[in-house]
Amino acid sequence: MKRIAFFLSNRSCPHRCIYCDQRAITGEMHIPSPLEVAGILQKFNQPVELCFFGGSFTCFKLEDQRCYLDTIKNAPQGSTVRFSTHPLCINEEVLDLLNYYPISMIELGVSSLNNEVLAFCGRGYDNQKVIQAMRMVISRGFALGAQLMIGLPFQNEESSLEDVDKISEISGEHITTLRIYPCLVLRNTYLEELYKKGLYRPLGIEEAADWSGKTLYRALNKGLKVQRIGLQETESLSASVIAGPHHPALGEMAKSHSLAITLTSKIKQGPWQIARNQISLIKGHNCYGLRVLSLMAGLAEEQTLQRIEFV
Repeated sequence: MKRIAFFLSNRSCPHRCIYCDQRAITGEMHIPSPLEVAGILQKFNQPVELCFFGGSFTCFKLEDQRCYLDTIKNAPQGSTVRFSTHPLCINEEVLDLLNYYPISMIELGVSSLNNEVLAFCGRGYDNQKVIQAMRMVISRGFALGAQLMIGLPFQNEESSLEDVDKISEISGEHITTLRIYPCLVLRNTYLEELYKKGLYRPLGIEEAADWSGKTLYRALNKGLKVQRIGLQETESLSASVIAGPHHPALGEMAKSHSLAITLTSKIKQGPWQIARNQISLIKGHNCYGLRVLSLMAGLAEEQTLQRIEFV
C-alpha cells in the first residue's frame, strides 16, 4: 500500500526536547490543513496509508484530530491512517475517538525508558507514563509503533538494550514495530549548545552502526519488528546537522552488524553460508560488515573471507 506522509512539524508538542527541530529534520515549514490533505487524497485510485508525522497528533484538540482523521473518507476504500504522537497525550478519550477510524498504527515517541535520560532530554514524562501509554494502545487493539533513540545524553548501550527487552515484555504476543534513530546535533537546539561547550559527545558513524546493530539483533530475537534505522535523508536535515552519526546507509550498516552477531553466535569462526543478496552487508561501506565479523570471530579479514560461502 502506498504511504502518503504529511508533516505537521512540531504541532502541539507539549515539550521542546533538547535535540529536536522537526522542521530541520523534515524540511517542511508549511503545515497542511485538513482541506489540503483531503484534496491530495482525492487524486488516488488505490488504497493508501495516510501518515501524519512530525507533530504530536493526539495532543491536538479532539475536534482538530477529527478533522484530520475525516480526510481518510476522501481516499479510496481500504485506506488507513498512521500517525506519531507523544506518550503524554494517550488517554481513553483519544482512543475512543480513534476507534471510529481505520488506524493502521499509533507510533509513540518513546526515545528511552531510562528516567535520567528522559529528564535530561526534556521529554516531560517518566518511564512509567510511557509504559502506561504503550499498554493502553495495545489493550485497545491498535498496532503499536515505538520510536527509540540511541546516543542520547546519559544513555548507554546497556540501558538501550534494556529498553528493547522492556518493550518486548509489554508487547507480549502483540507485535510492536520499532524505529531506531541516532541522536544528531542540530542547529538551534540546546544540544548544540552542550556540544559546543564540550558537554556532549555524539556517537561516531561506526559507533552508531554497532549500537543500532546490537539493538536490531536484540529486537528481532525478542519478536519485535524494526521498520527503520536512521532518519530519512532530506536537504534540510543535511544542512542542519552540526555533528553526530549522519549517514544515509546507517540502517544497512546496522544490518551488517546484526548479521555478524547472528553468524558468530551460531558458529564462532565459521564456516558460514550467506545468501547472495546479503553480499553488500559483508563487502559494502568499506567492508564494514567484514571488519565487524572478523573482529567478532577473532580472525584476520582474509581468513574470514575464506570461511564465507555466498549461496
